Amino acid sequence: MKKRTRRLIVVAVIGTILIGFSAHMRVAYLATLVLVESVTPETDGPIASLMCDPLIEEVTYEVDGRTVVADLYRPARDGRRPGIVLSHGVAARGRDDPRLVNFADALARAGYVALVPDFTKMKEFRVRPSDIDEMLASFEYLWRSPHVRNDRIGLFGFSYAGGVAALCAADPRISDRVRFCFLLGAHCDLTSVVRYATTGMFRVDGEWVYLEPRATGRWAFLRNSIDLIEDEGDRELLALIADKKFDDENTDVSELVLGLGEEGRGAYELMVNADPDRTSALVSGMSERVRDYFAELSPNGQMENVRAHMILVHGRDDHLIPYTETLALAEQIPPEASVNLQVIESFVHVDLTLGGGEGPVGWFRSIGEALRLFSVTYDLMAQGYL
Repeated sequence: MKKRTRRLIVVAVIGTILIGFSAHMRVAYLATLVLVESVTPETDGPIASLMCDPLIEEVTYEVDGRTVVADLYRPARDGRRPGIVLSHGVAARGRDDPRLVNFADALARAGYVALVPDFTKMKEFRVRPSDIDEMLASFEYLWRSPHVRNDRIGLFGFSYAGGVAALCAADPRISDRVRFCFLLGAHCDLTSVVRYATTGMFRVDGEWVYLEPRATGRWAFLRNSIDLIEDEGDRELLALIADKKFDDENTDVSELVLGLGEEGRGAYELMVNADPDRTSALVSGMSERVRDYFAELSPNGQMENVRAHMILVHGRDDHLIPYTETLALAEQIPPEASVNLQVIESFVHVDLTLGGGEGPVGWFRSIGEALRLFSVTYDLMAQGYL
């Protein structure tokens, strides 16, 4: 081989390495900016001054005769970009939730096209199978968008919307087109979530573990599911019970409970049950409509079609949905898909509070937490650019 040819090969190899290295460096740079902005949502981080303001427009699309209204955040620069559907979860402000607005803005500045729909049921504190259809329609909207690279579209969901996003990623209508799915504080099995909300118990390595659940969790769940009860009288009484207990756990509702019929009493007994071993039987004793609801909205056993890269994050001390739900979800992902699983101390359900405590141990813990947070943010940006 001539010296000239060898030199050309060496130059080409070095050039390829440098290009690859620069691509990874750019992803790391963008991930750092997005992470810093996410940690301090109440103030503008460096990304606001370093990256152009995104273009934001309200868009609409139809699903099963319903109109979905969404905000589309996209970079000011022309060209097709990676896309992501951001779901607001069970939140009264929907697409206007400040945390989601901040995240969508940061992602758009970093080059993503972010679609943030209003999911009507979840805004009303109800999670329903119709949310799956609306998220699927949102994915399809991005798929057709002239601003989006349709080989780099993903889903993001937190809390109960995380389970909905997982079910969408597994839906055969889009499963081979979803590049990634980022889930934060998601659930795998609704029965396990109710067990924890009512008893504070969840299993770790086969043993029951107790963690004080959020006091209002069980009554929020009852509010969410009241319209599944067929008897109108029971619905009205359960609504009163849920409201009173949500405001004050110690309120005496015994008179209201006496007026419940069989179906309503079954729902109430599930909410006040303190024995984790009884939860499954109590759920099984509910009406077919309620049992179907639990089955339809539980990713457990429905993940076989997933092909997306799954980024799964959960706070260890989550007081609403235990972190073991995300561990169980990771086990459901088939080998054809890849998983980045992170259990992080700094998340309290879906709220980020970075800090590791006092002294050297606290500092080291904070560094570890920051690295884990960076790794998932880097992974998210890599799905769009690597």
